[in-house]
Amino acid sequence: MALRATPAMRRGTPAELMQGFSRWSASVRARTANVSVAPGEAPVSNVPKKAFEHWRNSETGRWNPPKYSLRRQAELVRAAYAVDQPELVKSSPKYARYMHRWEEMPNHEVFTGFPAVAWPQLSAEEDANEARRIARTFSEHGPYAGRSNARMFKGKKGDRASRSRQRLVEENMRTMDETIQEWREEKAAARAKAKPVSPL
Repeated sequence: MALRATPAMRRGTPAELMQGFSRWSASVRARTANVSVAPGEAPVSNVPKKAFEHWRNSETGRWNPPKYSLRRQAELVRAAYAVDQPELVKSSPKYARYMHRWEEMPNHEVFTGFPAVAWPQLSAEEDANEARRIARTFSEHGPYAGRSNARMFKGKKGDRASRSRQRLVEENMRTMDETIQEWREEKAAARAKAKPVSPL
């Protein structure tokens, strides 16, 4: 059982593609004078037309497809450039398209590393002024621009209750001694009330 050729095997290397094109161009079938021209004129042998365009047979009057499809022509054009023989495929319509894309291709600069940046050294006063300028910019152009400070975004519940919770904790810590004393007195009174009376 014969193995089916893979796309890479069918394409071949650029040199192999150009060798196949050269062999076909030198064959008798390609050089036969049977391309129809103007009425009354003798048929000619037009190898580029047979290879890349539809051509009309002078004997039968029928149109024949080109030897190479447009996809194969694109491969031939790329192969011709790879082996430095573009003059062999200049009559192909894919050659003009390839040249157009080649001319419009941007020229990329080679990256050689980031340039050295000399950051300005600010004094303490200039640094403070810059910090104030940034803060003013954010207050004027940030999400709170034009809003009252009393009305902020909703935020999360924990964030909204954090200040009141902090105030409550501070108040409890400030009165902690009085709270402990009250707790001890209440505990002593409860013990005294619950103490059983001995019968006499």
